[in-house]
Amino acid sequence: MSRAAALLTASTLVLTLSTPAQVGASAGGQQVQPRLAYVCSIVGSVNVAPGGRSPIGAGSAVAAPAGGVSASDLRFAFGRLLGEHAYLTMEAMRAAAANRPDLSALIGGIDANTDELTAAMAGVYGPPAGVEFKRLWQQHIDALIAFAKAKAAGDPSAVDAANAAMADFRSAFSKFLAGANPHLSGDAEAHALQLHLDQLTSFVGMDYDQVFATERAAYAHMFEFGDSLAAAIAVQFPDRYAGAKVALSPRTTLRLDLGQLLGEHLVLAAEAMQAGLDARPDTEAAAASIGANAVDLAALIGRVYGPDAQSQFNELWGRHIDAYLRYIDGVRSGDAARRIAALDELKGYATTLAEFLHNAAPALSVQDLETLISHHVTALINQVDAAAAGDYERSVAVTREAYAHMFKVGDALGTAIADQFPDRFKDLKTAPATSTDYVVAATVPFGLAVPLIALWLATLVMVLRSPRRRLG
Repeated sequence: MSRAAALLTASTLVLTLSTPAQVGASAGGQQVQPRLAYVCSIVGSVNVAPGGRSPIGAGSAVAAPAGGVSASDLRFAFGRLLGEHAYLTMEAMRAAAANRPDLSALIGGIDANTDELTAAMAGVYGPPAGVEFKRLWQQHIDALIAFAKAKAAGDPSAVDAANAAMADFRSAFSKFLAGANPHLSGDAEAHALQLHLDQLTSFVGMDYDQVFATERAAYAHMFEFGDSLAAAIAVQFPDRYAGAKVALSPRTTLRLDLGQLLGEHLVLAAEAMQAGLDARPDTEAAAASIGANAVDLAALIGRVYGPDAQSQFNELWGRHIDAYLRYIDGVRSGDAARRIAALDELKGYATTLAEFLHNAAPALSVQDLETLISHHVTALINQVDAAAAGDYERSVAVTREAYAHMFKVGDALGTAIADQFPDRFKDLKTAPATSTDYVVAATVPFGLAVPLIALWLATLVMVLRSPRRRLG
């Protein structure tokens, strides 16, 4: 099932279980400014009832502040945070398996991400639910790190213990989801994971290209899981999270798709940076994965503006990727001339891309675009410099901030494009069609629309099953 089909399933859930009065007047009427209107993070924006209530069920809902959080805000927040969780956990598992010195910093990044996810869940279901979510979420993180270490050490008993902990998590998390929201299928989630784990019994190994393709699938799945969570919560609490249909409309989907792809570009760049600095055998595949993401970004641009724009964007976007990889190589090799030349090219890149994007979407000024792009380029440079200096905490912190920033870029671009073509990117009051006027880029097939956490766990296990990856 494609993501477009998943969104149709989620929107059908919204339409079936909510009435027009429940969805609220904001559906179809919300106006978003074409510049930095990004408000996806719901952390800290939901008031918690004093003392809290039961963590489970509709009766435990906490009140949103006046003018509070929309269903679109939920969708952006869960997608962004779950996607970041996928990246950080995969990197931490690699670091654990290879006994890398950046493991502690990556664990710190996971902890910070978990705190934000916990705050989001507590904002919806109350503090007790937040406590239980964090306990369960930490259980699967600990099990995955333990699994990575055990596989690298060749310790079958420790592998069995980690697998048992993951099985416990599957069961407990399924019950948690189903108890919190009757529109989420915990049984289906457990079943989906078991199917994927069964496939692993015959898994012998994979090449690095396949490893990165699998990782991209895991990242995309987390956004699908976020979509399902947001849709189910909006149906459960329609008076608190208005605009459920708007959240699944082509306009909002465009904004989030751009954020997802741009965010993926950032985390793939961080992976390529670490591989390149360490001269690991997966360096080439890591760089190729950035190129695959660039193709998806260009395809989305092409569906909006045509094949010429697609080709131009692909060429321009590729320039900064090439310069970034040369910068990494110059830092690693100590080649000052190569490093400085790449740095100069990176610094001059913002204006070139800003002018291209302004010509395509005139509502965005060259100055505003330069600011957005320069921030991204500076972050790329800073994460390399910090990692090369052994300051892994700073490198992870820069990467996390830069990842969140890419959703601001995606929101600015997506809003401007939707305003430019309002007939193609609407805030719908009815269910989105099964296909829209643009391609949802970088999607992969999946079996179930709601319980996608299962696929994420299975993917992580699959990546660590590769003996070649453990050496990388």
